Amino acid sequence: MEAGVRVDTSGALCPVPILEIAKAMRRLPPGTLVELVSTDRGLEADLPAWCDATGNELVRMERRGAHYVGWVRKAG
Repeated sequence: MEAGVRVDTSGALCPVPILEIAKAMRRLPPGTLVELVSTDRGLEADLPAWCDATGNELVRMERRGAHYVGWVRKAG
């Protein structure tokens, strides 16, 4: 999946991955696809909850070895 922006928070724990994607989303136009990469397994619960709370679309989540990857499309 080709994202317009990639946010890599590998090595950081909650709440850093969510804070970083929120920061990235603020400066992007609606419809932009953002790839979030994390080593924090909490992302599997945190990212869907954040998308529900913000109205952004969780397009997909997957695990790649020790990494958790989520694709989010900015609402609007």
